[in-house]
Amino acid sequence: MQQGQPPAQPPPPPRSVRFAYSEEVIPSLAPIQQDERASDRPHIPAPLQRESGNGLLGLKVRNFGPLVITQNYQGMGGTGSAVWQAAEAMLQMMKLPAYMSMLHGRKVLELGAGTGINSIAAAMSNATVVATDKDPDSLVLVQSNIQANQHLLPSRHHVAVRTLAWGNQENIQAIKDEFGLFDVILGSDLLFEALHGELLVTIYELCAMQGVVILTHSPRDYRREQSLLDSFSAYFTTNEVRLTTIIHTLRTCCVVQSSGHVGCLYHTYAQSEVLLNTNEV
Repeated sequence: MQQGQPPAQPPPPPRSVRFAYSEEVIPSLAPIQQDERASDRPHIPAPLQRESGNGLLGLKVRNFGPLVITQNYQGMGGTGSAVWQAAEAMLQMMKLPAYMSMLHGRKVLELGAGTGINSIAAAMSNATVVATDKDPDSLVLVQSNIQANQHLLPSRHHVAVRTLAWGNQENIQAIKDEFGLFDVILGSDLLFEALHGELLVTIYELCAMQGVVILTHSPRDYRREQSLLDSFSAYFTTNEVRLTTIIHTLRTCCVVQSSGHVGCLYHTYAQSEVLLNTNEV
């Protein structure tokens, strides 16, 4: 290397995955042992009543700050027809300055958009958003909620609604042809209906090399869901983080990132905070 020349830049690190969860969400011990150990934890007062939780799935309309979201849980009978707590956790995360900055001016894809609440929230951060779902009824619901909250968006063209069934190459290619690859991919409770490989293929093909994938998830079937998460290791370098100090954890958040920086968030009833600050991976 000649004197005065800057050193050659190293190649970017391989794609990486960081999964974060807590023992309060995914128990690592038998229930009796878990209950015994819980008695040793510091007490946190119960939160104030708020419009949150799965008990509100049956409401026709729900308010989330300025957002007014129509649900159709009873009419559609599907998981995508209401705002579940994992979607609420995603919404809270996107209110944090670091994540607002991440979304600002970026091209964002939401998988399994459901009601469209997080696509709308991303567009409020001046992102260009594509909301996708495989269910035609969900797409109608997403479009209706976008129109109802249009006055909150910087531009009426910031949210597009498209059909996308995971693993469907025709759908994936159509999204690529129209929008290209995405800087940020969002998804809440995707593992609930994910079939092995289809979610991974969809994310891998639509995420830009420097892109970030943010997933919030409510664990239900640990072994099955862990197998799905493990499948990422064939294409990504993985890191797993267990957080044990949070009480009343609402939902987990895992961040999947190709290179650069990564952070994970836990939303709790008592507070919202980034527990893993952005770190080099």
